[in-house]
Amino acid sequence: MTASRPRPSASARAMPGSRRSHGPAASDGRDFPIVAVGASAGGLEACQKFFDGVPPGPGMAFIVVQHLDPNHESLMVDLLSGHSAMAVQVAVDGARLEPDNVYVIAPGTYLAVKAGALVVSAPTARRGARLPFDFLLNALAEHCGGRTVCVILSGSLADGSRGLLAVKAAGGAVIA
Repeated sequence: MTASRPRPSASARAMPGSRRSHGPAASDGRDFPIVAVGASAGGLEACQKFFDGVPPGPGMAFIVVQHLDPNHESLMVDLLSGHSAMAVQVAVDGARLEPDNVYVIAPGTYLAVKAGALVVSAPTARRGARLPFDFLLNALAEHCGGRTVCVILSGSLADGSRGLLAVKAAGGAVIA
């Protein structure tokens, strides 16, 4: 038997200074902030330092998109687990976003969020620049609006630059 703890009111869970989303994202009653963290292939140390600074139980879900070689297995879950008190896992299709969890993109995939769940898909472009962080940010802006926080630690080409504009336009916060 597990003890249930009282949930804070919606206003207590809202991120200070953020505009609350009143669109489709708010309809499922799950209005905690979602923090999208983008990093280039060389951004491991920046990701580790970022999570070193996140206190336990922040009441937010984190999604990490790092540019990875699509043909090699990623060690990001193992490499970040020692830097966070939160559960760190590979993002899987259909997983419900939960606060105090870190979801890491798998190599060779794109991530989106819809109706409070992760959507994993294959990249649309087989050649050329892939922009997985822009893809995620655009989906978050559309479906989560002002609950979205975009954190760009490092970048590859312009990935994230268009998506951050969508997040900002939807009332979310952007940190670069």
